[in-house]
Amino acid sequence: MKHLRNVPICANTLFIYKLDMDDDLTLKFTKEKFRSTHSPSSPSLMSEDLNILKKYKELREEIDKAIDATLKKILMLNTDYRIFSSWLTKTKPKDFSDSHFHSNSWLSGVYYPKGDPGFSIKFFNDNMTQFLTLPKEYNIFNSREWVTIPEDNFLILFFSQLRHKVMPNQSKKDRFSLSFNVLPKGEVGVSDSKIIF
Repeated sequence: MKHLRNVPICANTLFIYKLDMDDDLTLKFTKEKFRSTHSPSSPSLMSEDLNILKKYKELREEIDKAIDATLKKILMLNTDYRIFSSWLTKTKPKDFSDSHFHSNSWLSGVYYPKGDPGFSIKFFNDNMTQFLTLPKEYNIFNSREWVTIPEDNFLILFFSQLRHKVMPNQSKKDRFSLSFNVLPKGEVGVSDSKIIF
């Protein structure tokens, strides 16, 4: 027997980038207005402004470069897009956000101006087999969940239906992130499923 290759079909990929940002945006993020999500299962705070990215032109340009690279060079899609919502999240020490996915969206992203070993986000593979067979060693083929610890100027892009959870902040400082949602723009689909956004 000769093993030829592994082919991870229908992969639910995280597209991870390190952005070229000159300024640490953490200080600017702390000055924004935040509100409670009014959910005991998600005590993190959310910015009042739900189009916050309009205030951060340099960051928006860097995020656009990453989205363009993901769509055109990795996914090989010839489509434009629109970021239709963006907000800040402030997670105090020990706080978290429960597992969720982003409804009414195509792609989503989260940007961390500063990383810390105490910050983490967990992504879930909800399409794994229903049989629980424990592996000798975990890898991308047998894992039901994947934890990512952000670094400075860290951007994660992912398909919006991918369930994820902001893990409890294990650091002694507030964790700031900027999240956003993306829809395709222009003509999408073919034949009787064609739509124009």
